[in-house]
Amino acid sequence: MDDERILDCLVIGGGAAGLVAAVYLGRYRRRALVIDDGGSRLAMIPKSRNVIGFPEGIAGPELLERMRQHADSFGAPVERGRVDRLSRREDGSFEAVAGSRRLRARFVLLATGARDVEPDVPGLAPSLKAGQVRFCPVCDGYETQGQRVAVLGREVHGLRESAFVAGFGNHVTWLSMGSQHAVPEDELARLRELGVTIADHEPRDIRCEPGRGVAVELHDGRTLAFDVLYPALGLTHASQLATALGARAQEDGQLEVDDHLQTSVEGLYAAGDVAVGLNQINVAAGQAAIAATAIHNRL
Repeated sequence: MDDERILDCLVIGGGAAGLVAAVYLGRYRRRALVIDDGGSRLAMIPKSRNVIGFPEGIAGPELLERMRQHADSFGAPVERGRVDRLSRREDGSFEAVAGSRRLRARFVLLATGARDVEPDVPGLAPSLKAGQVRFCPVCDGYETQGQRVAVLGREVHGLRESAFVAGFGNHVTWLSMGSQHAVPEDELARLRELGVTIADHEPRDIRCEPGRGVAVELHDGRTLAFDVLYPALGLTHASQLATALGARAQEDGQLEVDDHLQTSVEGLYAAGDVAVGLNQINVAAGQAAIAATAIHNRL
């Protein structure tokens, strides 16, 4: 093992949850280390306007950098790397393998987050930066008011996201990808009451045009123009390190946690998008504060 000094807490993941946990653990004068592979969804956000203290908005990469500096100021280092394996030792501590490194910690806080399932369409990445493609209506539905919005998603998930977006006074079309028949009729009726148009067939082609909008070609030959596209294809939660140890997770991979954010594995905590709860920066920060404090109180 490259470092025989045992960590009080190893934080895996350097997004909002991981960095807030690092701040708390640093201020509690605990020996903590953040290992981050650079995959936080924060880095993909052009501008967030619902982070408290930034009413004019702040770009995701800038917020990440500020949070890293904040953690560093209290002696909680953030190192680039990827934890490939996590195991329990006989004494109850954890051992993590990150490349050629082996780290030992009394507690582990998993803050590995989630990734949106992206449709395979041209122009997606630049359109995301330009605001023509968005993934989180809870985060930025407010910014789409009065626009032509398409929601791409199957069954109840796509239907309910369409209803949510319609609450901002938009002209919403649900691209149900042929799944309309699989949802309850009463929910379809509610969607129609909200004025949502339903395009039931799988789109033939979707083209994202940065700075201009989104064009969707249907199988009947029509082409629909939208200002914004919300892919609602689900998330993949990075919970494999925990589930390999036997941690309980929901069907979508989100880890089940108790009131102090401990998983079903003793000493293993989870915060942020990987844990059950609303996927939001503010929620991740709150969960991290609770988990870090719980860990501190057990040391």
